[in-house]
Amino acid sequence: MIFTKDFFIEKATAYTDEWIKLTTDLVKFPSVLDEFNPNSDAPFGIANKEALNWMLNHAKEDGFKVLNCDNYAGDVEFGEGNDTLGVLAHLDVVPAVGKWSGDPFTVIHKDGKLIGRGVNDDKGPLAAAYLAIKLLRDSGFKPSKKIKLIMGCDEESGSRCLEYYFKKNPMPEFGFSPDACFPCINGEKAHFHYNILGTLTSKSVITSFNSGERYNIVPDEARMTLSIDLKDKYLSYLKSHGLKGEVDGDTYIAYGVSAHAMSPEKGVNAIFTLINFLDEEAPCEFTNYMTKYIINDTSGIKLGIQASHPEMKDLTQNVGLVRISCNEIFVGVDLRVPVNGYESVLREKLSKSCEGTSFKFEIPVSGNTHYVPSDSFLVKTLLNAYQEFTGDYVNKAYSIGGGTYAKFIDNAVAFGPQFVGREDVDHQADEYVLIEDYTKAIAIYAMAIYELTK
Repeated sequence: MIFTKDFFIEKATAYTDEWIKLTTDLVKFPSVLDEFNPNSDAPFGIANKEALNWMLNHAKEDGFKVLNCDNYAGDVEFGEGNDTLGVLAHLDVVPAVGKWSGDPFTVIHKDGKLIGRGVNDDKGPLAAAYLAIKLLRDSGFKPSKKIKLIMGCDEESGSRCLEYYFKKNPMPEFGFSPDACFPCINGEKAHFHYNILGTLTSKSVITSFNSGERYNIVPDEARMTLSIDLKDKYLSYLKSHGLKGEVDGDTYIAYGVSAHAMSPEKGVNAIFTLINFLDEEAPCEFTNYMTKYIINDTSGIKLGIQASHPEMKDLTQNVGLVRISCNEIFVGVDLRVPVNGYESVLREKLSKSCEGTSFKFEIPVSGNTHYVPSDSFLVKTLLNAYQEFTGDYVNKAYSIGGGTYAKFIDNAVAFGPQFVGREDVDHQADEYVLIEDYTKAIAIYAMAIYELTK
């Protein structure tokens, strides 16, 4: 068998209908983190467990060797060898917030698109990678290395799945994650969370405030109730500032636009609307603090935590969560940091911001940057496969603010499936993919895996 570009395109085209069905079946599982329970046989919730077991059973029926690692993660194995190529994908998804055209967990197939939660992040890519491996096996390819499709259930909420998996299973020598963009992402910013905690003062008119589902999503809706009537002023404020919202009974609602936390500037944070309004009409310690240090700032400049790197670019900040109930305040913020050794800087600045206030902070998540050189065998091989099918020799490997499973392996990068120029729809309502893109992605993945393991 001669494995050429034309061969891979022909085979990928033949597997497209199977990709549509596999992706459609996977999307049916509402695999959003329920509640992490390490003592349960469904540590990330029933739907996450079911999605993993369904995919493993599907692969087993296809004739692959499979492993379930206590419902945290699993793998599909092909080939033999001393070294292992890891292809790292995830089965969990973010909540289906926003206004969808239909049921987010029932794929809509029309106009050459699939629409549904997870079609692009990351169930469609997982299906494409799986079929690329199956394509190679069914074509008689005998790899010189072991190939493992490693699938986790907690990528969107901290990747505890792979932390657990790699405590019990050997680390691949190299790999890639089909969970980002082409041509290749060889650098990822460090991931941090910080929380602001406190208690409302007697001056505050807030009785409740609720917004956000995850640190890593720009909230597209925020709700609050107040102890005084500011309804007319709020509606006037929305109109004069060109913002979206309404009053429903005693609830003040703001609407924004969701986006991924790695690019918060692409969204409209609904939290900002409510806090900006309150700080104008009924300021208190909470609104003063948030306005002075955190909101309306996706770069961390107000807090003095901004950072930059020639390749990793700038720090990004997303206010993902605000909860106020019974006078207790919780604010959850996501940071994507382009430099290492950053935690001491963050602690210093947060500590200074809280001086003279009733607030305190905590940093529950911190990390380091991840980088694989552009001239490495891995990156050059992946880029060659991409270029073979696209003719794009202009765009090169680059760094992002998003975090993928690639960070678990020193010699791993993120590779596709989103093509240059396509709309970024991850974590947004009506998430969609173009079917023709995934036919090409299957071909690219098949060639890349072939070249890496022949």
